[in-house]
Amino acid sequence: MTGHHMFINLETCQMYCLPENYEVIDSSLDDISRCLRPEFSQAQIASLDLNATLARDVHGVAYLPGFCGLNNLKHTDYINVVVQALAHVQPLRDMFLAENDDVESAAKRRPLVRKFRDLLRKMWSKDNFKSVISPHDFVQEVTAQSSNFKIAKQGDAVDFFRWLLAELERQLGGIEESFRGEILVETLQRRTHLTKSDVEWTRTETNTKFAYLTLDIPPTPLFKDSRGGNIVPQIPLFDVLAKYNGVKLTDSVKAGVQSRKRYVIKKLPRFLIFHFGRFLKNNFSSEKNPTIVNFPVKNLELKDQFAFSSADYYSQDHPTKYDLLANICHDLPAGLGKDAQQDPLQFGTYRVHVRQVSSDQWYEIQDLHVAETMPQLIGLSESLLAIYVRRDATLSS
Repeated sequence: MTGHHMFINLETCQMYCLPENYEVIDSSLDDISRCLRPEFSQAQIASLDLNATLARDVHGVAYLPGFCGLNNLKHTDYINVVVQALAHVQPLRDMFLAENDDVESAAKRRPLVRKFRDLLRKMWSKDNFKSVISPHDFVQEVTAQSSNFKIAKQGDAVDFFRWLLAELERQLGGIEESFRGEILVETLQRRTHLTKSDVEWTRTETNTKFAYLTLDIPPTPLFKDSRGGNIVPQIPLFDVLAKYNGVKLTDSVKAGVQSRKRYVIKKLPRFLIFHFGRFLKNNFSSEKNPTIVNFPVKNLELKDQFAFSSADYYSQDHPTKYDLLANICHDLPAGLGKDAQQDPLQFGTYRVHVRQVSSDQWYEIQDLHVAETMPQLIGLSESLLAIYVRRDATLSS
């Protein structure tokens, strides 16, 4: 018959034939519904990390659910890497994949929650028509809700990560619970403009919640190598973790007040995030510190690295051993170094490393490019955010 057209309701996935306006129920159309609105049972969600079976799209291209490439909508790679990393944080992922009443209720009222939920479900679906996914709807909602993030303008992945977690927590709740740790900050302060040499320090203690720990990377050396290029040093992770050993004092001066801070960990979260402070921003320019921080992919033991407020914290009830789950890194084009005039944030690109739990295989994802990689190479990247998961929270140890 001519002049008849099939239409689908994007909310209910019901199909109708117009102009007669009758519903079409045909099992041959189910694959369209599964692609448009993927659904997951509790059993399927529980087995996601154990699945190593490749799916195939309608063109016969194989892909591994959960490790799909995302389209770069012109300088939106900083959004892609954050979504890829969060898609492998099990509690957050499971919350959005399941038919959760809280999520469904918030999704009806909050477009950001709905678009993020739909994107995660497509990333983990085995019924996609294409092996790559466009985050267009989600990115559009992000740009609509925040003027700090725009299509066609490169952004800061750390800023977006911070904003997305805060917005999902505000609009839905229960997001930061897995990331939230507790730290005791001891602050010593005195005014620097006073001439007396015996000015006393004022001491305060504050209990603070944290979603990630910022690690300060030491400045790069001023010396050049034999060819006149900048020397890129390498330091172990444990050197920058010394900030939280309960002994080291971190100094700063602001508005005529000298501050010294000492940090003591009170509680470590299930998912521990390290932010490597690579970018130094001021009113005129932005510089990137290219120092390589070598960090372990497995068995990161923090018992001897951190100072805990309670001596019996590291016990059976509070394990302190972590495995790397995801790593977001930033790359600059060749020749764009510290002496260049360009903003490294605007001219750099992002990629992410994520681990397939059942096979212990690592993948490097950069927009549409998905490839296997070796764990030895991950610790040599210019990492910005590293997400670790506590050993008692992993499916395989």
